[in-house]
Amino acid sequence: MRQHFLKMLTGSILTLSLVSACTSTATPEGTPKETSNEPAKSTAPNGTADKVKPPGTFPIVDKKETLKIFTVQDSTVENPATNDFVKWYEEKTNIKIEWDVAPAAGFAEKLQVTLAGGKLPDIFMASSISASQQVSYGAQGVFRPLNDLIDKYAPNIKKMMQDSPYLKDYMYTLDGNIYALPTLDEGLHVTMPNKLWIYQPWLDKLGLKMPTTLDEYYNVLVAFKKNYPNAWPLSALKGAEPTNFFMQSFIYYDNRNYLQMKDKKVEFVADKPAYKEGLKYLRKLVKDGLLQPEAYTQYRQALTALGEYPGETRLGSVTGLWWGSWVVNNGDSGRYKDYQPVGILAGPGGERIGMDRGVTPAMGAFAITKDAKNPEAAIRWVDWLYNPNNMFEEGWSAYFGKEGVGWKKAAPGAKSYTGADAKWEFIMPYGTKNNHRLQQSAPFYRTAAFTYSEAMVDKNDLEPRLYRATKELYVPYSRKDLMVPFLFLSEKDLTKHGDLLNNLKNVVSQFEIKFLTGNLDLDKDWDSYLKELNNAGLPAYIEIVQRNVDLKK
Repeated sequence: MRQHFLKMLTGSILTLSLVSACTSTATPEGTPKETSNEPAKSTAPNGTADKVKPPGTFPIVDKKETLKIFTVQDSTVENPATNDFVKWYEEKTNIKIEWDVAPAAGFAEKLQVTLAGGKLPDIFMASSISASQQVSYGAQGVFRPLNDLIDKYAPNIKKMMQDSPYLKDYMYTLDGNIYALPTLDEGLHVTMPNKLWIYQPWLDKLGLKMPTTLDEYYNVLVAFKKNYPNAWPLSALKGAEPTNFFMQSFIYYDNRNYLQMKDKKVEFVADKPAYKEGLKYLRKLVKDGLLQPEAYTQYRQALTALGEYPGETRLGSVTGLWWGSWVVNNGDSGRYKDYQPVGILAGPGGERIGMDRGVTPAMGAFAITKDAKNPEAAIRWVDWLYNPNNMFEEGWSAYFGKEGVGWKKAAPGAKSYTGADAKWEFIMPYGTKNNHRLQQSAPFYRTAAFTYSEAMVDKNDLEPRLYRATKELYVPYSRKDLMVPFLFLSEKDLTKHGDLLNNLKNVVSQFEIKFLTGNLDLDKDWDSYLKELNNAGLPAYIEIVQRNVDLKK
C-alpha cells in the first residue's frame, strides 16, 4: 500500500495551510527561495557539526548517539524498538532511536500536548503535523528550519524536490523556511480516496447486479438487511465517513474545507441545496436501519471486528480508501478478496462529481525540534529513507524490509500491472502485521515510475486492484478543476482563518449528525443551520480564502 494510506485520511492535510508572514526570502514572482548548492552555515549547537560525516558516508557518526522520536502507533508494526529494519539501520548509521509511540486513538490531542508541553523529542515522525502547526511552532522556534540542513546534508531530499518540483509548494512556508518534510507516493489511487466497497458474495447469492445509481444501491442495502439481519448493510470508520463518498452523487465535497472553485470564485458547499439533498439520502439510510450509526465515530479495531467476524462477515458494504480498514489484507478469512469497488453512484440528475485532490503529499512527516542536540545527524538519518532505489543497492528498505524477506527483485522480463518493466515485488504483502519493517511509520518518497514498477503477481493484487478501481470507476468523473488550490496564508490571516475553519467544521459536523439521526429535521431546521454557519463566521472565512486565491494568481 502506498503513501497517505492511513495517515493521509486521518491526518491533517488541509487544502488551506495556516501559516505565517511572507518575508523577503521569496523571489519577486512569489516563489519561496529554493535550497542552493552552496554549503550552508550550520544551525546546530556549537560543536555538533564535526560529529557528522559527509553525506553518502556511513556510519553517520563515529560515536554512537541516541535520537528521541515521537510517533504514532502503526497497527502493522509490532514494536519499533525491536524492529528488524531499525536494528539494521542502527548498525548502519551508529544512531540508536529512543521511541515514544502514542496510540492512534487520541493521537492529535497527544501531539498537541507534546508540542505545547515544553519537553520535546529530537524528532516528530509520522505525526501528521499540520501546516498551521508547522508554521506556528516554527515561528516560536519549536521546530528548526531545515533549509540549511537540507542544503548541506540531504542530497536525497534535494533530489526529491528537483524531481517533483510541485512539492516545494507544500514545503516552503511564506517566510521561506521548511519546518517539516512530507511523505509522498505518486500512485493514482490516493488521488481519489472517497470510495465504496461491497461484499460481492452477497450480491452473487442474491442474484443482484453491481449498483450504479443511488436507487439501485438503496435496493441492494434493503436486500442485504432482509437476508443478513445480523449484519450492517453499510458502515465506515471515523475519517472515511459515508458523507465523503455519497456527496459525490450530489455536489463537489471536500471535507477538509467544504470549498470549491467556480468561475474563479470560492464557494462554500455545505450550505448548498445539493448538499442538503445528499444529507436527505443518508438520513433515509439511517432511518431505514441500513447505515450503522457508529460509522461516524468508530475506529479501525471496532470495524475490523465486524469485517472479520467468525463465520460470516457483518459488513455488506463500507466506504473507505481500501478494504484493509475493515478486513485483514491477505488474512486467513480471505474476505479481503471479496470486497469489490462500487463506482460513484449516479445522483438524482445523473450527477457524478468525483473529489480528486491530485497527487498530494502527506505533510508533517518529519520535523526536528529545537531540543535536538545533533540536528545534522537527524537530517542525515532521514535523508537515506527518501531514496527508494537504496533497496536495490543495499537490500534493505524501511518500507519493504529486507530483500528475500519483505520483497524481492522482479524476475527478468516481468511486467507491472500498467505494462511497465517490473523491478520488484512484495513477499510480505502490505498490511501484514510484523516486526520486520516500518512501512508508513517512516517517511518515504516514491515516484509514479517506482510505484508502477511492482511486478504483477496474483497473491499481491493490492495495488493493481486499487489502480484499476480508481482509473476505471473514479477518474472518469474527476472534478479536480473544482478543488481550491493549496495556499499559504499571510500572517494577518493565520489565526483568524484557523479559528473560523474550526468553528465551521464544528457546526457542519454537529448539525450533520443531528440531521442524520433525526434529532433535527432537514426541512424545518435548515434555516437554523444556515444561521449558525453565518454566526460561526462563514462570510469572513470565504473572504479570507478568496483574497489569498487571488494573490496566488
